[in-house]
Amino acid sequence: MERGMYASASGGLLESRRLEIVANNLANVNTVGFKASRLVARQQEFSDTLASTIDSLKRAETDQGNTPGVVDIEVSTDFTPGPIQSTGAPLDAALVDKDKFFVVQVNGEERYTRAGNFTQNVEGVITTMDGYPVMGDGGPITAQGGSPQISSNGSVMVKNQIAGRLRVVTVSDLNALEREGGTRFKLKAGTDAPQIVPASVVPQSVEMPNINVVQSMVEMISTQRAFEGYTKTTQTLQELNETNLRTVRA
Repeated sequence: MERGMYASASGGLLESRRLEIVANNLANVNTVGFKASRLVARQQEFSDTLASTIDSLKRAETDQGNTPGVVDIEVSTDFTPGPIQSTGAPLDAALVDKDKFFVVQVNGEERYTRAGNFTQNVEGVITTMDGYPVMGDGGPITAQGGSPQISSNGSVMVKNQIAGRLRVVTVSDLNALEREGGTRFKLKAGTDAPQIVPASVVPQSVEMPNINVVQSMVEMISTQRAFEGYTKTTQTLQELNETNLRTVRA
């Protein structure tokens, strides 16, 4: 592929992916505990390409510089804490430190979340809003015989009795977490289990998404314009190539 076409096409793909991420962030602007995704891109070097294995090309490419515009695209999670909003709901709890997570059970496995808008099912089990059990010191927390509420030390209280205590863990390397669903995360394979720490929460409150709506809207507009620019450049180069080809054949 012609070098200019390669550069503009890869740039267009990058902006298209960025547009998807910004749109998803905005779609979750009211999702409790949601963490924004960020795009991380790197210009690919010639040593990353298959062509670098061909000896006859190595000298020429060294003279010309790196292959332009080709990028590796990765999506990372921004774990910056979001604003804490008071709700008055007795089973809501918000974490403050960005490396702390609630533990929930999904299909028998531990998952980690910042979404502390909990509820209670008909069996009395404290669950996430989508029905997964919230884990305590001894397993899923069950509170029966009254209206439970969560205190600042993570205790689930029913009629001044402790029904359980929220299991909170700290993850020293946040890069070891990968997103599973909108607000849940799991550990990457081969990483150490997180450490259980004493729970400290803001009761009757939740952590809102760490998304700046105005900034995201500006980013969406600029990304859309950049994508249109790359698309137009690619079309122009294609037209020039076709014109040159007709001239050579004439």
